Amino acid sequence: MPIETFTLSNGLRIVCESMPSARSVAVGVYIGTGSRDERSSEYGVSHFIEHILFKGTLRRDALDIVREIEGRGGYINAETDKEYTAFYVRVLPEDLSVALDVLSDMLLSPRLEPEDIEREKRVVLEELRELMDYPEEYVYDLFAQTLWSRHPLAHPVIGTVPTILAMHRSHLLGVMSERYTAPNTVVSAAGLVDAKQLVAMVERYFASMPATQPSTKLRPARAAARQRLLRHPTQQVHFCMGTAAYNLYDERKYTVAVLETLLGGNMSSRLFQEVREKRGLVYHIGTSAIAYREGGYFAVHANCNPDNYRQVLEVTREQLRRVCEGDLSEEEVQRARHQLRGSLLMSTESVNGRMSANARSMLFHGRVITVDEIIEKLEAVDVGNVVAVARELFGNGKMALAAIGSLPKGGVKEDEPL
Repeated sequence: MPIETFTLSNGLRIVCESMPSARSVAVGVYIGTGSRDERSSEYGVSHFIEHILFKGTLRRDALDIVREIEGRGGYINAETDKEYTAFYVRVLPEDLSVALDVLSDMLLSPRLEPEDIEREKRVVLEELRELMDYPEEYVYDLFAQTLWSRHPLAHPVIGTVPTILAMHRSHLLGVMSERYTAPNTVVSAAGLVDAKQLVAMVERYFASMPATQPSTKLRPARAAARQRLLRHPTQQVHFCMGTAAYNLYDERKYTVAVLETLLGGNMSSRLFQEVREKRGLVYHIGTSAIAYREGGYFAVHANCNPDNYRQVLEVTREQLRRVCEGDLSEEEVQRARHQLRGSLLMSTESVNGRMSANARSMLFHGRVITVDEIIEKLEAVDVGNVVAVARELFGNGKMALAAIGSLPKGGVKEDEPL
């Protein structure tokens, strides 16, 4: 079935992907604001708003919100990223109207009681403490801060202790008034859903959303080959090493996806085979390629015994050098392309996956980029493209590095360039 798009008179955009074989429908409200839009005094405000909107509306208390969905066998959740905040539900098709009613109620009529705000501060601080206790997750935040330093993409999504404690009702309302507007919002649905019925429901529940357009100034992210080491009494060192890559609108991101897959995207990848299978130096090693509007990054992440830390870094660098030198076959690139194609095609069977991908595409590209389009771009990537991109990313040998754990003494000091 074709993906259909619509725009309400207030500027809110709607995406509908009908999947006749599905037995449920996923619907999400995606707002184009996240941690990159925050000032230093309000770090974490997007994430805090995501939390506090679950604490009650003028018509529902916190328990009512979740009971309305879970009592029908559904699922409700939310997430905050650097560039967007999302609230989403999965329900049976007959309960779609209820889902949209709940979501619109949360977004347009939040209660924001001072006592709820104070209580949620304690919850978010516990979430921050939990993050700090999981170095395999926190190292990604540390890497972004190390790579991008003062650029908005370095802002911590969850915030800091002082900024979380400073949250107050009037500021939350001000941020929502400025950024939670119809032209900055996409409602996306995928599954057993009729487009005309969806549009009528969205118009019913979201017609009152303000039509103002928030002002967002984008600027290219400048990266630096710094390192940041946090010594922490853990059994392993968790590290993330990488470099700046391409932004969301750069066609080379498809070549990066192939490079990321063949280097560390699976158990047959170069790094997994060389570092884990042949040498037994790690339990986990992989790669990440992230693209935002203002920039992106390519990173290798792993955790290992502190005694193996430097060797793992050396072996990883050697594998990157080999690709830069052209030590790469068409067969290897073809396998990576085929894996990406398979993953993309299998993702089309997920109502949640399709809803989310369509929403983000509409939010940042103004249209839905189809799976077929993506596959066509990936299939055009050859060995020469991969080697050229690898040389551009890794050729000078300069990398940003973030590491947490029982780091070995000696070597480069914290915050010195590599």
